[in-house]
Amino acid sequence: MNWKFWTKKNEPKKKANDAFDAQLSDIDFFSQLSYMAAIAISGISRSGLFYHAAKLPYIATRYFRRVDFVAKMFNRDYAQACRIIGEKIKEPSIKALLLRLSNALASGEDVVAFLDREAYIISESYSHSYERRIDLLRKWSDAYISLILTSALVTVMSVVTMIIGNVSTAFIVSVTALTILVTIFGAWFLYNTAPRETKNHSLPYQTSEQNLVKRLTKILLPIGGIFCIFLVIMGADLGLIMMAASAFLFPVGYVAMQDDKKVGKRDSDIAAFLRSLGGTMAAIGATATEAMGRLDFRSLGILTEDVKLLYTRLLAGISPSLCWNRFVCETGSELVNRSVRMFWDGISLGGEPQKVANEASSYAMKISLLRAQRGQIASGFTWLVIAMHAVLTVLSTFVYQIFVAFSKLVESIAQSDGSGSAISMTGIPSVGFFGQSSTEMNLLHFMIMLVIVVLTLANAFTVYAVSGGHTTKLIYYLAITVAISGVVIYFVPPLVDTMFLNFK
Repeated sequence: MNWKFWTKKNEPKKKANDAFDAQLSDIDFFSQLSYMAAIAISGISRSGLFYHAAKLPYIATRYFRRVDFVAKMFNRDYAQACRIIGEKIKEPSIKALLLRLSNALASGEDVVAFLDREAYIISESYSHSYERRIDLLRKWSDAYISLILTSALVTVMSVVTMIIGNVSTAFIVSVTALTILVTIFGAWFLYNTAPRETKNHSLPYQTSEQNLVKRLTKILLPIGGIFCIFLVIMGADLGLIMMAASAFLFPVGYVAMQDDKKVGKRDSDIAAFLRSLGGTMAAIGATATEAMGRLDFRSLGILTEDVKLLYTRLLAGISPSLCWNRFVCETGSELVNRSVRMFWDGISLGGEPQKVANEASSYAMKISLLRAQRGQIASGFTWLVIAMHAVLTVLSTFVYQIFVAFSKLVESIAQSDGSGSAISMTGIPSVGFFGQSSTEMNLLHFMIMLVIVVLTLANAFTVYAVSGGHTTKLIYYLAITVAISGVVIYFVPPLVDTMFLNFK
């Protein structure tokens, strides 16, 4: 079938020298083999099998495209073409598959059985690899909490050290740099540890929430940026600026999060829908449209309205390919995109509906269950990081403001004894807050604010890295951490000053 929205011209353009992403390659390789196993059930010819495999928008497709090119342009059979390409590539898993496929084609082995077996093997391999990364992610998420807690406590202790003893400017800068580097390193390592996958598709038509996110991004973010710049020019407090920025970020992030939740639910329900539809088609020997009319839509979960709309369009006589295309686009899910493509291409080519549906639903269910494990870790980590961020920003700001309040108090005592006469500072040691210059105070204030800003950005990024999903989710987490930091910076200093009013 000619899928209008899945053609190569709609794929994101990639440079020829792009780095080979092993993680994305693994899931793409899994998708590639599952698709080939699904359409092979139809008894398609070898040339047809490689032709369809070469049209897929996956990383592994490039190798099957080369095989198809060699076979057609140099008049080689596909067994020889697989061997020629397999011997030249460096990626071990794909190299081994092509060589095994070459042997299977040359020996006359059943291609359907071979691809089904290889799809199962790569499914188990990908599953174990994903679970290993999940285990590592769980350990490093705990380690990240310890890292930011330790780094923030070091910052607080450095402020306390300034109260009780002389410290140099180099000490302040060194401690702050260490705190920032540790925080950035933890965020970077979590990002590299977490499994990378594409959750939202990039097709021209998308969900209403995704379209709303795009419109809000174009409107609110530029306006918010201009408004924050205006506050900076007016000399507004950093806390007020951060709260204003959060107010513009939150609507965009909230809509993105709602869309992400719906896409996740659709990912969970698509396997059951395809399995039920394939089973009904096989049982009554009918087309997909007729079989869809026999389904109980109430059992389809969040896909109920989408499937009803799909069924209505099919009954209206619209081209089935266009109907299924629009169905995929309106779900917003890349998993739905890939699994539905396996199912529809498989049955369109004449495959047995039940077997094709089982192949597509097994793929969808495997990915959905793995993502559920990741979501379990991400949910706990998210609220823990947000709570820790609030505690650490409050602690850092509170201790610094106490230091400032004590410095002002000592300065006022040094200037007057209450009757208007100056107090001699003879005998008072020039240490700690008694000996801090305005330059050191300004530097300390800048460093504390810098640490809070870095924690704000890093904590939002790590939560996004652990949970995964579309990049617009990052705006939601950033809005929360920015709001917390803004509230702390704006309200904590006056609160501390109020506490010390009785000492003045």
